[in-house]
Amino acid sequence: MDHALADQEPGESVDLSRRQRMIVLRRPEADVVQFLSREGEITLSVILTEAGPVLRFSGASLALQASGSLSLEAEHVHLHGRSGVSMSTDGDLIVRAKGDLISEARVQTITATLGDVSVSANDDVRLVGERVRMNC
Repeated sequence: MDHALADQEPGESVDLSRRQRMIVLRRPEADVVQFLSREGEITLSVILTEAGPVLRFSGASLALQASGSLSLEAEHVHLHGRSGVSMSTDGDLIVRAKGDLISEARVQTITATLGDVSVSANDDVRLVGERVRMNC
């Protein structure tokens, strides 16, 4: 869904504050509510489909904030950052998988800034490398 859609299809339009607009499009396959910036760019689309609602955001950045918990749950979750992905917390970070955990990167660094690094396995522990350096 792009900016041209709002210009091509007639719909109910509501003027909002700061020269923004809301457009409601009624189509056979889905009803759509679009929010347009003062420049006419679509910033938010809510598409009501048979499978459920779809939210599409456009803009330089998007922030989701909650004073309490924020939960995401789905059959499959995919995150992709074109330039990078960063996670941080002021508390503990726990990563759990009932299946396998696969970590792959050009270079990987594990650092404990205070305390030990512990590795345990129910079975074998394998270190494979061109050189395995210890206490270097």
